[in-house]
Amino acid sequence: MSASRPLSTPAIPGIVAALGLAVGLLAVGLLAVGLAAGGVPAGAAQSGAPSPGAPSPVGLDREGVQFLFDYDFEDADRVYREFSERFPDHPFGPYNRAAVIWTRLAQQSGGMRGSSHQGDRYWTQSRKPEASPEDAARFRELADEALARAERALEQDPTNLDLLYYRGATEALQSGWEIVIERSYLAGARLVRRAVGRHRAVLEADPGFADAYVVPGAWDYGVATLPRALRVLAFLFGARGDRDRGLDWVAKTSREGRRARWGALWTLAVLRQREKQFDQALAAIRTLRRRFPKNPDYALEEIAVLVAQRDFATAREEAEGFLERREAAFGNYHLAAAGLPELRLGEAFLFDEQWESADAAFTRGLAAEPVSEMRALLHFRRGNARDGMGRRRAALGDYVRVLQAEADEVLEDLAEELRRRPWPDGAPVG
Repeated sequence: MSASRPLSTPAIPGIVAALGLAVGLLAVGLLAVGLAAGGVPAGAAQSGAPSPGAPSPVGLDREGVQFLFDYDFEDADRVYREFSERFPDHPFGPYNRAAVIWTRLAQQSGGMRGSSHQGDRYWTQSRKPEASPEDAARFRELADEALARAERALEQDPTNLDLLYYRGATEALQSGWEIVIERSYLAGARLVRRAVGRHRAVLEADPGFADAYVVPGAWDYGVATLPRALRVLAFLFGARGDRDRGLDWVAKTSREGRRARWGALWTLAVLRQREKQFDQALAAIRTLRRRFPKNPDYALEEIAVLVAQRDFATAREEAEGFLERREAAFGNYHLAAAGLPELRLGEAFLFDEQWESADAAFTRGLAAEPVSEMRALLHFRRGNARDGMGRRRAALGDYVRVLQAEADEVLEDLAEELRRRPWPDGAPVG
């Protein structure tokens, strides 16, 4: 196999959170990211040549990407384990096995839903991903092995840009673990700065290395969109951002990248939502849905954007279709957060002022036994619907339940506001 043939690394929505938003020793938000693996290092074809009839590394790569983005986690791990065993000097296998663990945990905790990060509310919620001691130890072991393989290969070939790129990708993956899973912002910030530096070095050597744009691009965007006080702090630490360049660089990888295209496209979809560029966000999400139809988060994300565009009829049609497919055991729709499809359906009714239908959808979501953060949000929205119907006492009961849940600081503040004045007149913008 040629050393110039790159292998892709699945997009890991959530990791670039660290890139811009952990700067200044703080993480103030979660975006999304796709990182790319480097190509096969020189000599890999000779040291790990496949037997006749065996699947090629490129074939394994494509299969692994499909499994991981479709949330077939066990199958993804199997593919990357096979790659790791057949190419023991290549960092691709252990890197992606670590990425499988990260993705699974982030998905379980809502870290893969871009719409929940538009106002950085992800960080105000009390629950963080629960990594078992086994998962944590395995992740660190695999990430360390990926780094060790990349570093050993760089000692033999220090000018190999694929390997330098891969080293930075691994450090960014580690930063995502520290920030999103462990909530260790200082450790994550240090790792992320190193990752950005390595990918910028790749670009200095080869501006045509399209995959290396997404990480520094997300960093640029994140720093540029920090609150002013934090931007000043970031500047003092030597971090400077550029909003437009950040968006352009992420978009470049989404168009031209051979390794990180899908991850960059997901990152771009989240950034476009934050910029209120909903048409562009929707186009990106629909591309991801077509490519990875078993992924429930992309389908739910499309519904959220349709609601933001006020296309309520289409949003309701998609939400009802989602519920039907979930009941029919389609794909991995069973992995969708309990209550979230009903929440999206209810919002499509709520903002169209169909109060009774909204109330029914939110009540159905509450019956699905969601986690505390989702339960608080369902109560909050059901309170909105009941305010719309003029059922003020029932609405107040829902707002009290939001406060009692102690699961989301932003929602608690909003619920306090709405205890004083009914929704929507009493609600702050957003």
